[in-house]
Amino acid sequence: MGNKSGAKESEARELRMLDEARSDVVHADQKASMLLAALGVGFSLVVGGQFSGGFDPGGLSALAGFVWWSGVTFSSIAIAIAAAAVWPRYKLEVEPEYGFTYWGHIAKFSKLSDLADALDLEPPTSSARTRHQLWRLSRLVLTKYRLVKLALLSAGAAAILIFVGSALIP
Repeated sequence: MGNKSGAKESEARELRMLDEARSDVVHADQKASMLLAALGVGFSLVVGGQFSGGFDPGGLSALAGFVWWSGVTFSSIAIAIAAAAVWPRYKLEVEPEYGFTYWGHIAKFSKLSDLADALDLEPPTSSARTRHQLWRLSRLVLTKYRLVKLALLSAGAAAILIFVGSALIP
């Protein structure tokens, strides 16, 4: 009886952790999306200033130009990294390593009869399914947060460099 109770507690804890991981995916996506939007606005202002003729980086001294263009480069890198943080999702695997545990494994089948045959051969257990999703989502959240952190660091470097480059304008 104690073993069943412990297994149920473990399953309940794993399900709570899975819910937390799902929530963290949403939070990481929101952070990355907000960062991407803010960077897009800032980048648009810089490009808009150039196209309006109000600012010509070609007129900067060599040092100011180098610092300013370095800032623009870091800004571009930050935008790419923020976009990458929004992008990671589950991948459709040809042959799932741990059995059929989420919709992506099911979506790979083009015929319902093939899916039915595969599920009959290897029916997923609730525990295996929960653990696989928890593992995959946790890794996904970690990737997203790492990319958001890198994007923020790159954006900070860009802001400093653009500010310094602008301050060097005679």
